[in-house]
Amino acid sequence: MSDSFFIKNKTAIIVTALAVSSAVGAYWFYNQSQSTTTSSTSKDLGGDSTTTGSSSSKKNKKKKKSKNSSSPDPEASSAGNNHKKSPKYPVNSKGLPEITSDVVKKLSEQEKEEWAVQLKEDGNTEFKNKKYENAIAYYTAALQLKKDPIYYSNRSACYAALYDHENVIKDTTEAIKMKPDYTKCILRRATSYETLERFEDAMFDLTALTIYGGFSNKSVEQILERVLRKHSIKIVNQKEKTYQLPSAATIGSFFGAFADEPHLDGADENSQGGGKFLYDAIVKIKGNTKEGYDEADTLINQAVSALEGDESKKELYAVALEYASAFHFLKNDPSTAADVINKSISIQPRARSYVFRALINADKSSYDEALNDFKLAQNLDPNSPDIFYHLGQLHYLTGDLTNAEINFQKAKSLHPDNVYAYIQLACITYKNGHRDLADEKFTEAKLKFPTSPEIPNYYGEILADKGDVEGALRQFDISARLQEKLDRFSVGALPLINKATVISRESLERIGEAETLLTKACALDPKSELARISLAQIKLQKDEVDDAIVLFEESCDLARSIEEKVQAISFAEATKMQKRIKNDPVLTRKIAELMGQSGVL
Repeated sequence: MSDSFFIKNKTAIIVTALAVSSAVGAYWFYNQSQSTTTSSTSKDLGGDSTTTGSSSSKKNKKKKKSKNSSSPDPEASSAGNNHKKSPKYPVNSKGLPEITSDVVKKLSEQEKEEWAVQLKEDGNTEFKNKKYENAIAYYTAALQLKKDPIYYSNRSACYAALYDHENVIKDTTEAIKMKPDYTKCILRRATSYETLERFEDAMFDLTALTIYGGFSNKSVEQILERVLRKHSIKIVNQKEKTYQLPSAATIGSFFGAFADEPHLDGADENSQGGGKFLYDAIVKIKGNTKEGYDEADTLINQAVSALEGDESKKELYAVALEYASAFHFLKNDPSTAADVINKSISIQPRARSYVFRALINADKSSYDEALNDFKLAQNLDPNSPDIFYHLGQLHYLTGDLTNAEINFQKAKSLHPDNVYAYIQLACITYKNGHRDLADEKFTEAKLKFPTSPEIPNYYGEILADKGDVEGALRQFDISARLQEKLDRFSVGALPLINKATVISRESLERIGEAETLLTKACALDPKSELARISLAQIKLQKDEVDDAIVLFEESCDLARSIEEKVQAISFAEATKMQKRIKNDPVLTRKIAELMGQSGVL
């Protein structure tokens, strides 16, 4: 339901320097130049009319060379210099410049300028001849006579050709200190930062580059997003992996789609030991409360421990393993979940155990294996509603709406109390373009389940998608009121999140109302990553940057999938970059200038 703030609020992003969208064309070009010979880099040399690029140098990619192997001997150096002017400056036995402090002291300012220019030109010649270390000597000598950003830039290009990224960074940094908008150096430094996996610094340079470019080149977003993604993946991978249950709404929708557990011999309120643990856990699951799910998880583990090895209760042990597998799956531990469900199946398979395994396989995109599990389940119990509902889900998620509808209809007929089957059928009708009929199906579901918060919540999403904002808000309000009256968790904070998303998208004037709703949603469901990431976006729009960062990072910790974690941490890191940009006075002035030109100020 929630739209990306970074997509929908272009102006706000530019204001906060997050919509870095201009320099990628140049960035891509520079990356390409690193995989060719020196022509692209030689275009950067000098930065004035005294330096030209050689089109004949655009050859195949060069192999990485070592500094030692590329050092020319005196004869080779002499041969390479036969087209140079006679040097005004002193040279050593190898024909390279030898500028000492004593020599410099004796020169007039004009002589220093003349020598520096010739040294730069001779360095350019060496660079064109791919004698990068010789070129470095010339640019270094020129810098002894005059601190010029062009000389630092040219020398950094030599280091780039030699893959010496640390020195690339040192020289480009010196050049940028002298000329903050030196885009060639910013670009070159960004590439070296990325190569060294200093992603934050690369992002800063790319952002600066887009600001100096006036946010005019859309392709920059692709490059910056790539670097941001690399950075975010690195952060997520470095986090200690923890396994915790998700939002109660997520758990409730998972177990709520299954038919009630049939009576299990040896697992009732009068049972003892493992059977009683299992019975109590199932009761807690059915109760659908935040605290109840944590208690059920503990009880299931106790049931597994108590029943293990008891041959007289192996059927109960297999069922306990089923539920243990489901809890591992909900904790985003699919590997353990698969091991446990396979153990359950090896002891005493049920149709539901194959359905659980199908869900685990579908979650890792092993769809053929999931379909086979559904077939095995049907062989055991051809009238299990769990099979058809979750098979319908699989078809729905893979875009096969025809088979999804067939299976949801079968699930509805076998389990008329499964509210989710009604909702899914209404959504499929809407997706197939039958909007009026979809409204009728939601009405049918409301009549069947008048106290269900799920139906008005998902109906509200459909209305919002149709553009009926007022109708959607009414449904979200109904859903929220129904949730408040229930002693079970049901949809939890979802209607509040959805309402906040709609009103913040429709009107910036209602941002305070959206913030209040999302703050309430976070309190209602402390494990909802969606509530936090939505509130973070509101905080960002209000320029409450530090609060936004904390909420994005909390959302990352709560998110179930790796992709969701990466997205959340990407928002956090982009927001941190906003702070860094704002703390740079030069870039802040440039942003203000751009805003003034665009009429924002």
